[in-house]
Parts: sequence; structure tokens; C-alpha cells
Amino acid sequence: MAHKNGKASAAALLSLLLATALTTACGSGQEGQEGQEGQTNESNASPQEPVELVLYYPFINDWDEEGLNQLLGEPLKKKFPYMTPKFIVGGSRPGTGIAELIAAGQTIDIIFCSIGATPPTLLDQKLEFDISPMIKKAGYDLSKLDPTTVDMAKQIAKGGMYGLPAYVPPSALYYNKDVFDKFGVSYPEDGMNWDDLEELNKKLTRKDGDTQYYGMAMPFGHLALMNARSLNPIDPASEKAVINTDGWKKFADNFIRYYTVPGYEKTVKALDVGVQTNRFFKDRNTAMFLEITGTHAAQLEGMNFDIATFPVFKDAPSVGPQPYPAYYYITNTSKYKDQAFEAISYFTSEEFQLQKSKEGKMLTVLQSKAVRESFGQDVPLFKGKNTKAMLPQKYGPASAVTRYNSIATTEFYNAVIAAISGAKDLNTALRDAEETANQKIQTAKPK
Repeated sequence: MAHKNGKASAAALLSLLLATALTTACGSGQEGQEGQEGQTNESNASPQEPVELVLYYPFINDWDEEGLNQLLGEPLKKKFPYMTPKFIVGGSRPGTGIAELIAAGQTIDIIFCSIGATPPTLLDQKLEFDISPMIKKAGYDLSKLDPTTVDMAKQIAKGGMYGLPAYVPPSALYYNKDVFDKFGVSYPEDGMNWDDLEELNKKLTRKDGDTQYYGMAMPFGHLALMNARSLNPIDPASEKAVINTDGWKKFADNFIRYYTVPGYEKTVKALDVGVQTNRFFKDRNTAMFLEITGTHAAQLEGMNFDIATFPVFKDAPSVGPQPYPAYYYITNTSKYKDQAFEAISYFTSEEFQLQKSKEGKMLTVLQSKAVRESFGQDVPLFKGKNTKAMLPQKYGPASAVTRYNSIATTEFYNAVIAAISGAKDLNTALRDAEETANQKIQTAKPK
């Protein structure tokens, strides 16, 4: 998965830090409903006549077309023999950017992308389509889905729904048991809070011979985007950044303290998310890694690892981080909307979700306990691992979902780096970050 859940490359990880979700394009909610009324029944094929469904995914770093065919296409064709799925992946070859495809007249039936990639891939292209009437007509049960992922989808569509959630990446603490064993430190346990992990971080950040060991590595940008405090990076009314607040300062201080332990390098280069990721998965000199984007199956091969739940705040012990879901969106240009809805309904069925969960391909968006606890059952790498810790018992409520969230959280990330490295004090860093974010928002607004 990368979101993904094979391994998101560093490039994909960084692209996620710069991506977010989003309000709809101007007037898109009404247009989607009009399109529904005018186009839903304009399919050129009856249900059992052969149809080709074109599915677009924006990131070649996650899956190529063959990978998507194995993940989605083969099960879909087996379930519905009259459907022939065709996959196009952005960046797989020249001309596969979403805008280029549309300009060339390529019709896309389903867009499969993360919530962060929704604005440039769906909304900016004015491809959104409200499937709420289709959900009602089909009697599709939204209550089987994780409620936060549904809430996020409804925020994107201003009360409607442009798509169904596909999967969520893990929110978990990976740890290298060999590092713990080397220093005689007890392993992390489920339910630990940030203070508990800080103590482990102190015990494990030490030098042994010529090797510097680190207790913790974490991606600051996604911690902000998925913050368990449900802090809004953007005020939805004014569409201005609001990251210079007491709430955001406390949130930043919560994990800045991890990097004040002697032994951590406080340079901008050392704090880069790619460097921190490599320390855990490649160099293996870091004891713990907060995982919120992928399963990293290939990178975990050969590591004596296990998994614990994502740390909670002491005053909110039952609340996990927010999810970062991917969605299946039906486009307003599709001529096969009914068949596309049948396809995405299958992709969110317990039958399909259980299969992909057992294969270690996708973490489920369903509330089913059996599916939630099945991840990796058919994968030797995850045998005996605490994979149920990959999903929190309860996601934190969604922050306000706006088009500009990622601009603000990226500047928040930069402010944290500046504070840790000593370039600025935190107050100054957040004030400057908010100002920069608002300048970038003004530039990004549709003219």
C-alpha cells in the first residue's frame, strides 16, 4: 500500500506531505447533482452487456498498471465478467497526467486517490459527481464504513458524496526488537501515551561504539494533517491558516521534546523525513517509527519487528489520530455510472475488503471486527505480529476539510524543523509559517 500499502517511496511520502483535502470547486456541488439527474441513466450498455471501465490512479510510485490490475482488476473481472477494467497511472508514461488525459479526450470512469490528492485530481478538473442518490437507490449501507472516512467525504462534497472510501494507511508504532534487546529495554505496549514513549526514547537514544542509536523517528507533516486533537490548520470560513495558536504550539511541543535528547542531530538535513525513515528501515539504528502512510512490507523484510498502537494523549486515551483515506470517485463524464457504482460497491464489500486485508494489501475502511483484525493473515512477514494495532480503536474526529489544509500543515512542518534546528524560536517560527501559508493560499485560490 502506499497509502499504499506495499511501500510508499520517499517521493510518494513527501508528495503526501504536500497534498491535502479540500473543499469542492466553485459551484461543483450543484453541477454534480445536475449531472446525476441528467446522466445517470445515459449508459450506453445494459447491465450485462460488456463495458470497459477506465480507472485512474495518480501516483506511479505506489502502483503501476499491472499492480492495480492484480489488486483491483482481476477480482473485479472475476466478480463481474462483463466488466473489463482498464487502468491508467499518472507518470507511468508521457501524457498520463490527469489534465493531459482530459485534454486528449480520454474518458475516465473512476478516480482512485487519497484525500490529499483529491483537489488536483478530481476537483480542479471539475470531474466531481454526487453519488448520494445512487447510494440511496441501491440501499448502500454507509454505517458499515468507518464514520470518520464518511464524514471527510461529506465535507469534501459539502454534504453530498463524490465517492466511497477505499482503504486507510496504518496508524501505528513500528519497533525494532533488536534495538530494544541490545539495551535491555522493555518493548512498547498497546495504549501507551506520548509521555510513556518519551521515556523509552530517552533510554534508547545513545551511542554504542561508533554507532549512534535513536529512540524515535516520526514524520511531522502527517502528524499535523492527522492530528488527534482535531486542530484545524485552516479556518473554513475565512480560508486562512490558523497554525499560530496555543493549540498548535502545544501540539508541536509534544513531539519537539523528543529531539531535545542528547544524541539527536538537529540539522535540517538530519530532520528530513526521508532521512528519518531510512534510519529505521534501512540503517536500522532507530528503535521506533511512527507509521502513518504505508505498511513498508519490503523494507521490513529481515527485521525483528513488531507493532504497537499509535501513542495517545494522556487526557484522551481512547482517541487515535485522524485517518488519511483513499477514495473511489465516479466522474461526471463517465457513461457507465451504474456499472462504476457497482464496481466501487464491490470494492467496499466485506468479501473484497477481507480478501485484501488477509493479503496484507489494504487496511480496511469497514467497522467489521473480523476484517479489521485479519490484516496480513496470509502473509508470512506478518505472522504472529500485532497487526490489529495498525488501526486505532477510534479515529479522532476530522478537522475541517478544506482545499488548503496541506499548505498550512506543510508550513507547520517547516516551523517545527526551524524550531528544532534552532533557526527560530517556536513562537516566531509559527507566526512566520502562518504568514507564509496565507500568502500561498492567496496565490493558490482560483482566479
